[in-house]
Amino acid sequence: MEEYSEELVQLAFTALDHAIGSVVSSGADLVPFVIREKGDRRDLQRYLAGQLQESVAAARQSVQEEPLPDRVAVAWDGFVTTEDGRQEAVFVESYEQGTPAGFILAQRYQRAGFLKKKRESLGNPALVEKNTAPLF
Repeated sequence: MEEYSEELVQLAFTALDHAIGSVVSSGADLVPFVIREKGDRRDLQRYLAGQLQESVAAARQSVQEEPLPDRVAVAWDGFVTTEDGRQEAVFVESYEQGTPAGFILAQRYQRAGFLKKKRESLGNPALVEKNTAPLF
């Protein structure tokens, strides 16, 4: 991922860690969120707007509001299909001002324990898409 700045990669992994940590510790679905960086300031905002797709769309749309961030990471809960089949995962889509494209990371997790209420991280984070069209 050498085509992306170290700051953007760090932001993406910070968001991914926060997302998977939220799912594992709470045992609940992740509320989509955005982490914005502007200068040395970083803020996190969650988006809950009906169905999951609407919440993710609201989070992605918010990135285009002024003032535009230097870097941004949008996180949500979903599914990824691998050779092992369909699995739950958290995703983080990351972009940086002035770069032509971003990328999406995913971290799989599984339900465990009695009644499958506990969740645990599965494997390592993976780059699932790069050169995504910028959000801003």
